[in-house]
Amino acid sequence: MEQNQDAIARLRASYAKNGMELSEDLNTLRVTARFLPDEWDDLTDEEMEGMTHEEVEQERKRKREYSWRWYVWRLAFWLQGAGLHEAVYLSSPRYPDVAYRDFSDFTEAYLVQCYESGADFGKSEWDETMGVRLVSRIPKELIVDEDHPYLSVRDGVLFNKDQTELLWYPYWMEADTYSIPDGVTKIGYRAFAGYMTTVAMRKQDGSRVEYLWRRVFANVIDSDTDDKYEKRPASVVKYVFNRNLRHVIMPDTVTVIEENAFDHCIFLNSVKLSHALAEIGSEAFKGCKEMKEISLPDSLERLIAEQRYGNRYRAAFFPENLIRVNFLGARCRLQPIVTHRTWKCNVPYTTEPYTPQFFYDIFRSKKDVAITFEAGNERFSSEDGVIFNKDRTQLIYCPQWKSGVYTVPKTVVRIGERAFAGCVRLTQVIFAGSAATDIGDRAFAGCLALRDIDLRSMKHIGDEAFASCRALARIDLRRVEYIGDKAFSGCAALGPTVTIPRSCRRMNSFAFSYSKRLTTSLETLRVPRDTQVICPDNASARRWGGEAVPRIDYY
Repeated sequence: MEQNQDAIARLRASYAKNGMELSEDLNTLRVTARFLPDEWDDLTDEEMEGMTHEEVEQERKRKREYSWRWYVWRLAFWLQGAGLHEAVYLSSPRYPDVAYRDFSDFTEAYLVQCYESGADFGKSEWDETMGVRLVSRIPKELIVDEDHPYLSVRDGVLFNKDQTELLWYPYWMEADTYSIPDGVTKIGYRAFAGYMTTVAMRKQDGSRVEYLWRRVFANVIDSDTDDKYEKRPASVVKYVFNRNLRHVIMPDTVTVIEENAFDHCIFLNSVKLSHALAEIGSEAFKGCKEMKEISLPDSLERLIAEQRYGNRYRAAFFPENLIRVNFLGARCRLQPIVTHRTWKCNVPYTTEPYTPQFFYDIFRSKKDVAITFEAGNERFSSEDGVIFNKDRTQLIYCPQWKSGVYTVPKTVVRIGERAFAGCVRLTQVIFAGSAATDIGDRAFAGCLALRDIDLRSMKHIGDEAFASCRALARIDLRRVEYIGDKAFSGCAALGPTVTIPRSCRRMNSFAFSYSKRLTTSLETLRVPRDTQVICPDNASARRWGGEAVPRIDYY
């Protein structure tokens, strides 16, 4: 490949300025002993005043860790940018009959997308009218000076000096399986991660393409746009990642996987996690499209949603294409997760582990995901993807991919909070026995297709338990004793009359409320005179906000 000599000179100069060297042939990347962490300021006398010796040492340790963290971030930044990438323009977007290249097979290019407002390649008409051939040159060898005080290389992989932290697994490594050496305790920030780079497009003669015409459908007309096309900068975006790596095996010494560690390892199939693993950082396995199964060890205690290198909160820890998640061991040690901060008060929002919100936050999948617990687990059990407590008296979570008819086991006494929430393809729920008496808050909220459910044994129905179940047409409440706030709000197919049985002691006045903008068939609610109808504190605000209730007839 004929390289752009000016680009090469600029790249090598920038590396030299930062204590790294690229060889003349660009095949070797050397980290010299001049590439060091930024100096950190020790505590002043004023800062140490009133502090105990232990507090002083803790603060010094925190500063050293902070300095090392940003050193690793800077190191990852420079290592990722070590290659040269160019895109050659092959055909005119104005003439769709000219041949173009399909990038779906990854044979000559990495994952490609057009650089236009973040839209993925293929989501516009560019893939039908444009051809691009990507060419790349990345180093083939990594060297670290032997006298470097903080870094070392082992079998071509970068570690810290004592080789307890894996810092970078190069893109050019050819093995399909990598076994992390014994003694490593931490997988560092972006250690295996791919990255995205913007690449300028060039014609076959080497000249740069300044603009492309993109077909548009919006009625936008200005100096650069007519009714069919608009001009955009001629760039493409490509992912650079290790195309050979398929399997990673960790020793049982690894305790921490830092954020983005395996980010966009697109062809990675499996990672055998350490049985001593205690912490997984934010977006650690983001974009691992080929990873279908993961087994979480019993030692896992923390999922760190705060991005230490960006001070944001992200709850996407695992790949979206998972089909099976195994919780290993007898105990479940995971702690609550801070997934974000409220935008008004900057207050942390915490997700409790092993709740429906927890499973959604960490796996983020509506596909057929099987979540299993080992037989000896002390707290939970699972069947067909549905999570129960150990003795199966409480149904905790039903995955949102469930569809059609679901039969609740006869041992279940309670349907937990949000257990079926968002199961939009569920049409009927049957209870195998009569033991179930309690439905938790928002248990079936948003089950838009739910038409029929057997409630004959229910005594307690929580707040918003069936909110927005628009297809629910019939309910039998013969044993109910309590109906919560907005329990059946938005159930537009109910009616025209619903009778509350004499067994009901308390019912919220907005239990069957509906929006005035919603067409509903429910006209009358028959309520026993002995039933206490509770008016919530914000009842007036709801009425003024456009929420209505059916007419109540007492009997």
